[in-house]
Amino acid sequence: MTEYNYHDFLALMGVGGAHPGGLSFTKHLLKNVQIDQNSSVLDAGCGTGQTAAYIAETYGCHVTAIDRHPVMIEKAKQRFEANNIKVDLIQGNIEQMPFVDASFDFILIESVTVFTNIDLTISEYTRTLRQGGVLLDLEMTAIPPLTQAMKKAFEQLYGIQHIPSEKEWQNKYEQAGLHSFEMIDGNSVEESLHKHLSQTDNEEAPEFSVSPTIDPTIHQIWDEHQLLTETYADKLNYRVYKVNL
Repeated sequence: MTEYNYHDFLALMGVGGAHPGGLSFTKHLLKNVQIDQNSSVLDAGCGTGQTAAYIAETYGCHVTAIDRHPVMIEKAKQRFEANNIKVDLIQGNIEQMPFVDASFDFILIESVTVFTNIDLTISEYTRTLRQGGVLLDLEMTAIPPLTQAMKKAFEQLYGIQHIPSEKEWQNKYEQAGLHSFEMIDGNSVEESLHKHLSQTDNEEAPEFSVSPTIDPTIHQIWDEHQLLTETYADKLNYRVYKVNL
């Protein structure tokens, strides 16, 4: 391993839409909710701001984007300024967000919660979501049982302490007071992801905004990520959890 972590790699390479399915799948998800120009939307763990920019441009609503990585924040800022897109950009930790209670009508999370203290983060979602609001969370989901070797490998590479199963994700949201819980697309979410992952339209191609100077050893992280996901493909899924307050 290098001195960098997985999120450093994503930030320094400026990977837009690093979550499974990328921007194409984000568009697919947003068809399930009613966002209009009066909505207040939070992109939690916004990365380089690709999703936040799309929402602001498409719906003309108030968008807030938060991320804790300084390089991600700088690249998101450059994106918004270059395209004259109005987004409130905040550098902060989603485990303890600097927003008042009931700030947002919609909260969108794309493969972020699992990399945090899950219980603290979900509590913050609950606190900042307005009554009647909707949360969409695309997350890594385990197919139990998990071996100790697998748990150790994911902790070493991603810093993930625990990958919840579908039932565990549901329990965590319900324990935080979010009881209207469903899984978007049910078991077909994998087919939907495959469809969008396999698209070759240039508009939906992976996006990179590479930093000027990068330690070449950082690419080792991507190699380890690829190996890990291939090795444990039968033990991992991605699921979309929709929660209403």
